[in-house]
Amino acid sequence: MARGTALLIIVAVLSLWGVAAYPPTEVGAPAQQATLTPRNWMPIMRGGSGAPPAEWSQHAHDAQRTSYTSQVVAYPWKWRWAWNGPNASGGLGKVTTGGSLPRNVQPVTGGGRVYIAAGNDGVFALSEATGQQLWQRSSIGDVRSTVGYDHSTQAVFVVSANGTLYKLRASDGVILGQFNTGQSSALPLPPAILNDRVVFSMGNRVHALTKTTLQPIWTYTVASTLAVVTPPAYSASRNLVIVATEPDLFVHAIRNSDGGQHWRRRPVHSSRNFGDPTEFRYGWPVVADNAGYALVKARLDWDTLWRDWPQTNSGMRQFLTNNPGDQALFVLDLDDGSVPYIANVGHGGYGDGGYMPMGPQPVVKRLGNGKDVVYIVIRAKHAHDPRWDSHFGEMVLDSTTVSGLQGGDVRFIAFDYPPGHPDPFLLTDEQPNVSMAGDYLFGAHWEAGFALRILDRSDARGSFTNKITSQRLATMVTSQDNTGACAFSASHYCPSGLENTRNYDFGFYIYYNQGAVYDQYWSEYATWVVSNDNLYFRSVDGAIVALTSGDPQALTAAPQALSAAQYAARNTEYATLNTQYTIRNLRPVARIPHAEARAWAGQMVTVTGVIRYAFNNSKQVLLSFNKPHQGHFKVLIPRECWPAFSEPPERLYRVGQEIAVGGLISWYQGDPVIRVTQPEQIATLR
Repeated sequence: MARGTALLIIVAVLSLWGVAAYPPTEVGAPAQQATLTPRNWMPIMRGGSGAPPAEWSQHAHDAQRTSYTSQVVAYPWKWRWAWNGPNASGGLGKVTTGGSLPRNVQPVTGGGRVYIAAGNDGVFALSEATGQQLWQRSSIGDVRSTVGYDHSTQAVFVVSANGTLYKLRASDGVILGQFNTGQSSALPLPPAILNDRVVFSMGNRVHALTKTTLQPIWTYTVASTLAVVTPPAYSASRNLVIVATEPDLFVHAIRNSDGGQHWRRRPVHSSRNFGDPTEFRYGWPVVADNAGYALVKARLDWDTLWRDWPQTNSGMRQFLTNNPGDQALFVLDLDDGSVPYIANVGHGGYGDGGYMPMGPQPVVKRLGNGKDVVYIVIRAKHAHDPRWDSHFGEMVLDSTTVSGLQGGDVRFIAFDYPPGHPDPFLLTDEQPNVSMAGDYLFGAHWEAGFALRILDRSDARGSFTNKITSQRLATMVTSQDNTGACAFSASHYCPSGLENTRNYDFGFYIYYNQGAVYDQYWSEYATWVVSNDNLYFRSVDGAIVALTSGDPQALTAAPQALSAAQYAARNTEYATLNTQYTIRNLRPVARIPHAEARAWAGQMVTVTGVIRYAFNNSKQVLLSFNKPHQGHFKVLIPRECWPAFSEPPERLYRVGQEIAVGGLISWYQGDPVIRVTQPEQIATLR
């Protein structure tokens, strides 16, 4: 009998008697505290969610966080509606305060509605069919986590940064109940919805509550010096809850029967520490139940970008054996937390200026034969420098899924990007977030959304020279800035010449002739979600676009989520964007400290400060008055302007110098910047 099938039967039988299916395994540390609240309750039903399995009703689709759905929206697609994005003419029609959405937030569906967590604006509910706003629930704190819809209770479960779990009536947003943990966290920590309970992380605890009354079932507590930094993922076959903690960098398996610790394991190499940085935050565990594994991605430091990755599995495994600190994805056995093999996956993400974020999380797809396989972005050097070495890929979890491969081996997927390029690639410091529906694989980049259909993944394919074949589908770009290629249309579709800051061939655009919208409304996250009849793209600037099956050039787009009058009122808040500001003065109007730069967006000013960070990424020189520079004003000197300087700008302007920089305040990845094109814009004060 197959290993996974046998264990599933054992778990099911034992749970009927209220017995934990596995004895506690202490790995690396003593067990943490667990509090079990006595009550009469029925045995747990198997399955990760109370919603129909196809619907994307919670973060990453299901409680296992697979980011996979069997539901497919048939290609070709057409524009259906958009929210918090474009107005009726392709300009800005923002709805949320600040214009964007919190990092990692995904749209989820249930009951014919789309639910969106929106920070201090609370939660919005939209019509699945039209995108029209149905209700908004505010005054529940800062909602930074994807909400979850529960089919059985017709409720939406919301984790707020204030430490409270709210239960909302899905039809109108009325608060039906709440549970205050007494702790708080600004991290994205979406709840996991199971058949009889909701499980969520907060502070140094994991809570399991009944869905009906929000009464505690159990509480798992780690040391007060630690924090649970990931949302929980659930293994239905083992009845375990998986989370990760910092700064100790351990992964925990919690018995869902009583909240006790099943095992605890530190998968990262001993040379790695939280301060590197090595982190689990902004990611989530993913469970491959049939394979019997949990997958956990770690964020590594910027320097891991600059590695020459081999093109073969044997070469990758040897490279990671010799350089264990470069292991970015970990496979842990659900039974005891052991790491059975090395996953041939490197690190990447929306990085720049010495900073590399968490990067894409793995997708788990169950094949027709019951085997679990993983889809993620993988690396192999083949052109230019290591930044050009990423590719969509498949990873096997055992030695029987694909002939000749073993667990942790990867297979390359051919993807025609850049369009028509003789040597296609994805940029490693721009790796897209991955999700999947049927044979459709999606990648969400900070400027564009990629889509492809896998055609031939037969065993003979998957090597670097004989990749799995695919068909490139329509791309979604932030803004169509090649206005000569196609005029604005309500279809938001351009059959050729699609271009934002890069060329994308054909597909959809969110905005028309609006430039780098994402730089002002940067959230460091984009994703694709498929649910019911819609394919949703959540952009880095926080727009939600719904596509559905149909003729992409048909002018049948539904009305936008706001009326024209509402758009006009909203757009007075967003009248200036990126470099397209109405410059009120041609000369600097003020001399300001760098900490005030955000308030002067769109104006010519002189900014002063002491350089704390200088970095050349070969495309631009970045100067910042803060280290780390994320979230602060910075100076950008583009490569094409370097010849105007007497020597390389990073040598002219060094850490410790006080400078004054004059120019227009615009935006870059959510931060205020001045782009310097000539040396006269910078004066050295001391």
